[in-house]
Amino acid sequence: MLASRIVILAYFVFAVANPGLADESPPQKSVTLLGMLTEWRYPDSKFNGAQMGDAGVRDISAIKSRAVLTTPDSAEMVMEYYRTKLNVDAKGKNLDEKEGQRITTERSVLIQDLSAARPCKLYVIAINGPKQSTTLVVSRSDDEAMTHIAWSNYRQLWP
Repeated sequence: MLASRIVILAYFVFAVANPGLADESPPQKSVTLLGMLTEWRYPDSKFNGAQMGDAGVRDISAIKSRAVLTTPDSAEMVMEYYRTKLNVDAKGKNLDEKEGQRITTERSVLIQDLSAARPCKLYVIAINGPKQSTTLVVSRSDDEAMTHIAWSNYRQLWP
């Protein structure tokens, strides 16, 4: 009993003497796979499996997640939905940006259309921010009935 009180007292003294360390604790806000995926889920799409785990980055608390969604909507409809959501054109340029003017945000968006001369539609959307990145790969073969949306996310939790 006395030993545990000494340890608690020592920790308290150490924390008070080093106030910067108190600010370095992991966030209390919980992060869930479905909570993150909901932000990027295409309307009425079907879940086809998801995973979440440690990102394995040294000295950083981070997670990586992935999921696959499907929809009967065309790949072009899916891309239009995400471009509207992100407020960007087909190349990822912010729609609010005026000619000769540069808008700065806390994220960058890159869109690639890899469909040319192929028997499928294939698009990649990469959204990068200071502590997280999201990638959406939208694909559909000419003979498929469903469009696939592969979602992946990296998120730094702490520091």
